[in-house]
Amino acid sequence: MQEKSQSILGRITFLLMTLGMVLVLSGSMVLAQKLIDLNTASDKELESIKGVGSATAKKIIAGRPYKSVDELSKAGLSAKQVGAIKPFVTVGSTETKPAKEMKPEKAAKSAEKTTKSAVKLAPGQKVNINTATKEQLDALPGIGPVKAQAIINGRPYKKTEDIMKVKGIKQGEFNKIKDVITVE
Repeated sequence: MQEKSQSILGRITFLLMTLGMVLVLSGSMVLAQKLIDLNTASDKELESIKGVGSATAKKIIAGRPYKSVDELSKAGLSAKQVGAIKPFVTVGSTETKPAKEMKPEKAAKSAEKTTKSAVKLAPGQKVNINTATKEQLDALPGIGPVKAQAIINGRPYKKTEDIMKVKGIKQGEFNKIKDVITVE
């Protein structure tokens, strides 16, 4: 009889532990699915958070992008408001690390990618190296922000080959850009 009671008690304990684990795991998944990304949420999604009205949602959207939830204070939310909504929000990982946290060579490449994606040259378009903006020069193959600034500092140029006087631009780099630059 005692063995039977212990067996039943063991099974009940096992079932309760299993049920508890299922509830914890499903609760975690529900919470993870319901977190609202501060950088991508619409005003209606933000307003669905308890304590966030239309005005607060507009402040949050205006303060984008966020690297952490704590940055909501920069958008004009009080510490109390930030604390109240913190359990319901997240910040997406779409941002790159700030340049100061990266190694210098990675920071330069990251900045180069960001700039190059912002300015694209149309097919057949030539860049006047005497009048182009830093962003336009940066969009040239092999030219990053540092070389773009050096090109600006070396102006004016009489012929396209003069660009090889800029530190870091030798024949190889010149060959990559000679067909897309001009000195009009």
